Amino acid sequence: MAAIKNNRGFPMQNLDATNIVVAGLVLIYVIKRQLAPRVLRFKLNFYLVLILFGAASIYDAITHHEVTITISQAVLFGTLSILSALIFGGLRAWSYRLWVSDAGLVMRQGTWVTLLFWVLSIGSHALVDRLWTGNSTTLLLYLGLTLLAQRGGVWWLAQRRFADALPANVAQQEKSHHHHHRRSE
Repeated sequence: MAAIKNNRGFPMQNLDATNIVVAGLVLIYVIKRQLAPRVLRFKLNFYLVLILFGAASIYDAITHHEVTITISQAVLFGTLSILSALIFGGLRAWSYRLWVSDAGLVMRQGTWVTLLFWVLSIGSHALVDRLWTGNSTTLLLYLGLTLLAQRGGVWWLAQRRFADALPANVAQQEKSHHHHHRRSE
């Protein structure tokens, strides 16, 4: 099968392979961290970077005619993809184990159900992405959105269950942020 080339002469498979490799590495890193007990934090930078890279990947694919879609297809797929990201992010948040540590910090840990929802989420999105675009153009954007939804869901659940303990998490996160900021000066 001949490679589809973009306007700069690079094969489309390069962008496709890059998205798959980056998403795979991100997933390994994220899932490993989610299955280990950790102090609950609400940091958005990582998710926003994934969302920006994902949006740039989609923009690049569309502007270089590597993905040809109609407006109605984009609206339908985009809406379903966002709904899927939100639903699976919420389900993974619900599957977390939350508790307050002896130090008074809210802790979180994913379970085997969290892992199952990851497999279903990424598997179904990758399949639909392949059927719809023939590649993994939207994978990074989807990953960023579903992680953001999950983090928001976990934070919301923690606020409902441990409202008295959560300020200690916020204080620790701010202290850690200031410490890292000072080291970089």
